[in-house]
Amino acid sequence: MRRAVLIAALLLSPAALAQSAPASKPAASKPAANLPAGGLPKMGGDYQAAEALTVNGVRQDLRVFHDQGRERREMREGELSTILILRPDRDTAFVLQPESHMAAPLSPQDPEAAPDLTRLSQLDAEALGRDTLGGEAVVRYRVIDTYDQGGGFEGQVWSTVDGIYMRVEGTANDGNGPVTIRLDLADLKRGRQDGALFELPKGYTMMNFGPIDAPVPEGLRGDTPKP
Repeated sequence: MRRAVLIAALLLSPAALAQSAPASKPAASKPAANLPAGGLPKMGGDYQAAEALTVNGVRQDLRVFHDQGRERREMREGELSTILILRPDRDTAFVLQPESHMAAPLSPQDPEAAPDLTRLSQLDAEALGRDTLGGEAVVRYRVIDTYDQGGGFEGQVWSTVDGIYMRVEGTANDGNGPVTIRLDLADLKRGRQDGALFELPKGYTMMNFGPIDAPVPEGLRGDTPKP
C-alpha cells in the first residue's frame, strides 16, 4: 500500500474508523507515581525536525517545521520535491512543487494534507513511564479510544511536556482491517521558525488542481483519482 500520509490521517479520524472496533472503552487506571495526570498534552511547540513516517511497512522521510500551529512538510521522491504547508490560522493549505514553481490549494481537512496528530490528545491516555528520545525528556503514554461510530485506535505516544510527539506508534482499524503506524522525530531543533517558510513564495503559479492531480509524490497519493 502506497498511501502513507493518507492512511495516517484517516486512522486518527473518527469518521474513517466507522467499522470493526472494540465495543467499549476500557476503564482508565490511575497514573503511576511521579507521572503526570490529565492525559496526553495537546500537540504544540515550535521546532523543526526530521520525521520518519511508516504506515503498514511503507516509509516516507520528511523534514517538518512547526511554528505557532503552522506546519511545513518537505519531502522528496526521486527527482521530485514536494512541500506541504498548512495554515490552520487561515483555514487553508497548499502544496508546492519547487522544480516547476507551481502551487495548488488543498483543503486543510483533506487527508492528503498531513497526518492529523492533533486528534491524539482527545483520546484516553495513561502515563506509563519516562524516557529520553533524541535528547528530549518524554513521557510515554498508552493511548486507547473507541468512537461512537465504531472503529478505534490503540498505541503509544512519547511526548515532551509541551506537546512535541517524538514517537507515535500503534494500530488502528479503519474498517478494512488493522493499519499499523509509526512516526519518529530526530534532529529536533527547538525555537521559532522563519515566517516565510509558511507563505507562498514569490514566482510561484497557483493552479487549481484537485488533490490527486496536485504535484504530490506518488507514495503519498491515493490509488484512485477523486471525482
